[in-house]
Amino acid sequence: MILENIKDFIWYNDPQNVRFVEEGMLIETRPQTDFWQNTDGGFQKDNGHLFAKDCAGNFILVVKCSFPVIKNSAQCGLMFRSDAQNWIKAGLLSPNLVAPQLGIISANQGSCDWSATDLPLDCHTLWLRLSRRGKDFVIMYSLTGNNFRQVRMLHLPKVSDIAAVGAYACSPGEDSFECVWEEIILEPSA
Repeated sequence: MILENIKDFIWYNDPQNVRFVEEGMLIETRPQTDFWQNTDGGFQKDNGHLFAKDCAGNFILVVKCSFPVIKNSAQCGLMFRSDAQNWIKAGLLSPNLVAPQLGIISANQGSCDWSATDLPLDCHTLWLRLSRRGKDFVIMYSLTGNNFRQVRMLHLPKVSDIAAVGAYACSPGEDSFECVWEEIILEPSA
C-alpha cells in the first residue's frame, strides 16, 4: 500500500489538490509548472510538484504512475533532486496529445538535456526505476511491473550525498491535469 511507504515524504511545491483514491494518491497539478534549467533559450522553471524524502547514499526508487487523460506536455514520474541545478526526472508524458512517451530529463550544473522513448498508444500506466550508485544513475521502465528495460545511464558530478528522492508531476501548459501515483518505493542499496 502506498501509505506505508510515504510517511516521511514532504512536498516541494504543493499541487493544486491531493486526495487518496482506490488506486493510490491522485494529484491535480497547478498550471504552468515544470522543472527545467536553461537549455532552450535560457528558459528556467523550478515550480513543479515533488513529493520526496531526503535520502543519503545509494538507493533504488520505484514509482508506478498513471494518468487517464493525456494533456499536452503534462508529466508524472520519479525524480532525484540534489538542488535546482542538478537533478533527474523520468516520467510519462505526451508532447503532442497523441502518443505517450517516456521522457527523461537531467539538469547537470544548470543545463538540461532531454531524451524520449515512444510508448504504445494505449499506455497510461508506467513503472519507473531509478538506481543511484555514487554519482552514477540508471533509469529503467516497465509496462507491466516486471521485466524492466534500461533506457539511460548518466553521471552527475555535482550532486550531494543527501538528496530529495520521490515522485513528481507538472503541467507546463495552461491547464492542470490529474495523475495517480500507485506505488512509491524507496530502498537503500549497496
